[in-house]
Amino acid sequence: MKRMNITRVHISRHAAQRLAQRGISLEDVHLVLRLGQRLHRTGVTFYFFGRRQIPPGLERELERLVGTTLIVSNGCLITAYRNKRAIAVIKKKPKRRARLSPVLEVLPETDLWRRCA
Repeated sequence: MKRMNITRVHISRHAAQRLAQRGISLEDVHLVLRLGQRLHRTGVTFYFFGRRQIPPGLERELERLVGTTLIVSNGCLITAYRNKRAIAVIKKKPKRRARLSPVLEVLPETDLWRRCA
């Protein structure tokens, strides 16, 4: 598995709120981005931290991160959550996002999918 060197990621307001609600620190985000399994689905990148991603000798310190999932799009952290079985759900998602109907394309973007500036 190829590791990605993430040096900078913007955090959306929605993601900052979810991180605070779910007790995920910025250090935790950094660890999941560095060590987590990366999957590209539905036009975004999922970073999933499971038991297999824990380096040998750090099991006790990193056990609390098992199941942490980050969703990143265009260098912007969109949201974060914890679900130990999330990898199965992520793998079932289609590789590409379905095209929107012309009526929906005219509507403005929601805050959740707005690009970070």
